[in-house]
Amino acid sequence: MTSTPLTPSARLKAALRLTRWLAAHGSEPAHVVVTFRTAQAMTYFAGGMPLTKYEDGTGEDRHARWASVTCHIHPDRDPTYRRELAEEIREALGLAADTAHLMVRFEATQPDRVLYLESGSMTNGRPLPAGHSEEKGSRHAHS
Repeated sequence: MTSTPLTPSARLKAALRLTRWLAAHGSEPAHVVVTFRTAQAMTYFAGGMPLTKYEDGTGEDRHARWASVTCHIHPDRDPTYRRELAEEIREALGLAADTAHLMVRFEATQPDRVLYLESGSMTNGRPLPAGHSEEKGSRHAHS
């Protein structure tokens, strides 16, 4: 997520809250990754108006004034889940509904297109289909 500058404790609080919410809705906590980026001045615009002014970035805050968030979720997640997650993100960032700007974009991502490191090997957590090998080498990397 990209937002106005947040304190380290605000980032930690938001990351823990979102991880708990996602775990309660079926995600493996270890697979929840939350990243924070602070936008540079004059780099984020809504309706042609800058939401990052020259003074932004000069200090951190406990609550975001605006945020742009991208969530990679399973394609089977329904619109209710997406709305509830967007609301949880708003609350985790402390965005006031009447004064803040928040955009949450969901990118449906098939689980087999996401790999993570587990016990020294990259995996997506699924068993390999019959006839496939975990054997490593250049002959498996080229078509």
